[in-house]
This record gives sequence, structure tokens and C-alpha cells, in this order.
Amino acid sequence: NMDSKGFIVVNKMMQTNFPGIFAAGDAVAFPLALRNNKKVNIPHWQMAHMQGRIAALNMLAHGTEISTVPYLWTAMFGKSIRYTGHGEGFDDVIIQGDLDEFKFVAFYTKNDEVVAVASMNYDPIVSKVADVMGAGRAIRKRDVETGDMSWLTGKGS
Repeated sequence: NMDSKGFIVVNKMMQTNFPGIFAAGDAVAFPLALRNNKKVNIPHWQMAHMQGRIAALNMLAHGTEISTVPYLWTAMFGKSIRYTGHGEGFDDVIIQGDLDEFKFVAFYTKNDEVVAVASMNYDPIVSKVADVMGAGRAIRKRDVETGDMSWLTGKGS
């Protein structure tokens, strides 16, 4: 079964609509838990690695579902770039930090929820956000608008 964009549709166990046939990597649309199991395609090695692992476990009848937060990073020319979440369909971006100095974090929101975060030279905030998302905790737009990051650790207001 393929979706309208030509991706192979799989379930949470990376299984296609044919019993015993699994798929993973750039070719698949899979249910992303943090986006209410919306079928998405995220062409990145971190996702492919996790999908392949889940597919292999299920080939061995382990009954394992994918539950991961997309996390991408690179470092080029002395600049560190990080991204987590899935920002498709975002309707606002809240920037904290200094764009001119290339030291900032961008919170991508949809309605009242943060759906993705990108940063440049602002480590380790994106990793911390990935942990929060992975724990199933929602991050609200109002939490990031103030600049107070205490919500990341659960301390403060």
C-alpha cells in the first residue's frame, strides 16, 4: 500500500499491509506518536536507523512499536544546528536569542502547542526538548513566549 506521495505505508511495527513484510527508511510513511500517529515521512538517518531496528525486532516477533522523537543535528563551519519534532503545518515561530550572532532557538508552534524546535549554537536546549517530547509532555506556546526555560526541568512556574 502506498500513499498519495508514493511512500510505503507502514504501521507502528513497521509492517506493510502484507503480513510478514516490513519496510523502513526514506521510503516509508509511518505513524508518528508525538503527532497523534499522523503518517509522516522523515528522510533522515536517525529515523531510518530506529525504523530498521523496530522492523528487525518485529521480524523476530517481539511486538515492538516505534515511539521516537525525530532529532537531527549537524555542525558546519563552527556552527551547531539542532532540530527536533515535526514542524509540518506550523503556524507561528517564536525566536529566542540573537539571530545576528547566530545563537538562537526557534520554537515552531501549531495552535497552542510547540511541534518542533530548531537551534543554532544554543545547545543543549533541543536535546532537552526532545526528552520532554519523548516523555509525552506537551509544550505550550505560552511556556516559550516568556523566555523562562524552567519548564524544561519542571522547576519554577
